[in-house]
Amino acid sequence: MWKVLLVISAVVLAGAGYLSWDNHNEKKAKDAELASTQKTLEDRLASLEATNAEIAQLEMSIQMLNDETEALETEKIDLDAKVVEAESNLRAQESKLKTDSERLEKAKTMVGSIAQIEALQREMEQLRAQIEETEIEVTQLEGAVAAAQVERDRLEKVAAEMVALRADQEAGIIRGPFESTIREAYNQWGFVVVRGGYDAGVVNRAQLNVYRRGQPICKLLVTSVEAGKSAADIIPGSLAPGQSVRVGDYVTKAVTVRTPAVVPAAAPGGGAGAAPADPAAPAAADPFGGGAMDGGGAAPDPFGGGAMDGGGAAPDPFGGGAMEGGGDAAPDPFGGGAMEGGGETAPDPFQ
Repeated sequence: MWKVLLVISAVVLAGAGYLSWDNHNEKKAKDAELASTQKTLEDRLASLEATNAEIAQLEMSIQMLNDETEALETEKIDLDAKVVEAESNLRAQESKLKTDSERLEKAKTMVGSIAQIEALQREMEQLRAQIEETEIEVTQLEGAVAAAQVERDRLEKVAAEMVALRADQEAGIIRGPFESTIREAYNQWGFVVVRGGYDAGVVNRAQLNVYRRGQPICKLLVTSVEAGKSAADIIPGSLAPGQSVRVGDYVTKAVTVRTPAVVPAAAPGGGAGAAPADPAAPAAADPFGGGAMDGGGAAPDPFGGGAMDGGGAAPDPFGGGAMEGGGDAAPDPFGGGAMEGGGETAPDPFQ
């Protein structure tokens, strides 16, 4: 009897040991999963803090630009006041010169005797000296007026360029060329990391195009910019069917028509101002090999859509319907309807 009880006890102990070992392994797996979840959460919080810091830095930069613009405007007002004062002094000196000349002419007619001639000669010498001094002062004032006008023109150009730069940053326009590659791709979350940040001219809300072996893959919208990298969301509807973004894909900025800074013309008779744009000059070429970007010709969509501006219609990059134009219909490169344009139908690069 005791042997049976001993066997039963051994079986029970073995089962309890197995259950304890199985529960221990399950607890280790859950602990590892919890640690991985906590690490992911910490990484997300660190990325959020970096983004908030960058936003604060950008707001500080915008405030500094606003302050500098106000200072330049104040300096321009002061220079305008100096120009007005110099012109007033010039007119006063010219009036004095005219009066002195009239006095000299009167002195010549009053010569009647030797004593009067000697006195008049001394007066004429004094008047000549005064005239020479006045002419020197007039020359100096004219130089000061010209220098003030040149400085005013320079400040106007600087202010206009700063306004254009701030407008480009707010509109998400990247100045200058930008070419890079995908550094990290997170297709499941709909965003990627691009090599190159604000040190390469990238700004928030800038649109980028992704290519692989010369074929368009998708479009990106920059959401976060750092020193050597930028985070960008994949624009919904722009991803080519059956494609996904990969590390190493070629990235370039999207073609954007940027309005040039308008510099006010110089005041009449003043220094040289900015030359007005020639309305008959040809429009700038599309860097993606398309037509003109603005002006008489139409700039094609680098992803195969219709014209961006001019006689043809601009395609909806997110698959919208046709836009009004004056010619044949061009297909939407992302599966939308035909668009009215002035040329032949452009093929869809994703079909």
